[in-house]
Amino acid sequence: MVNATKWLGLAATVVSVVVILLPAVFSVPHTQALTNLLVGEIAALAVGHSTYRAASGKQAAPLAAVTAIVCGLLLTVSPMFLYAVDPFLTVMLLFGLVVTAGGAVAIVDRYVGGEEGRQTGAQRIAKRAGN
Repeated sequence: MVNATKWLGLAATVVSVVVILLPAVFSVPHTQALTNLLVGEIAALAVGHSTYRAASGKQAAPLAAVTAIVCGLLLTVSPMFLYAVDPFLTVMLLFGLVVTAGGAVAIVDRYVGGEEGRQTGAQRIAKRAGN
């Protein structure tokens, strides 16, 4: 579960950074560009924080994971209200769902992950080598 959290968190962090840059590629109104910039930046910070904690052997902070979920949902829904034009709508729907999944996996790992999620990477390797 820890590896899934790390890799999905990394993907969600990269996607959040791409969301910030999408208005440079697509011609969108200023409201959509500002939404992408602000919400994408907060999502990148929240998901990146959760991913860093998972990679360093700590559990994800619940506030960061919930923030990532809320930001992912906002990124998913915002183009429907602000700029519902394809292909931007499709790209934002997919990217918003990836960010939401990154936050959701961090929450699931925190409460269901078990002992492996509370070990550092070195401890996990040493334990596997000892078996």
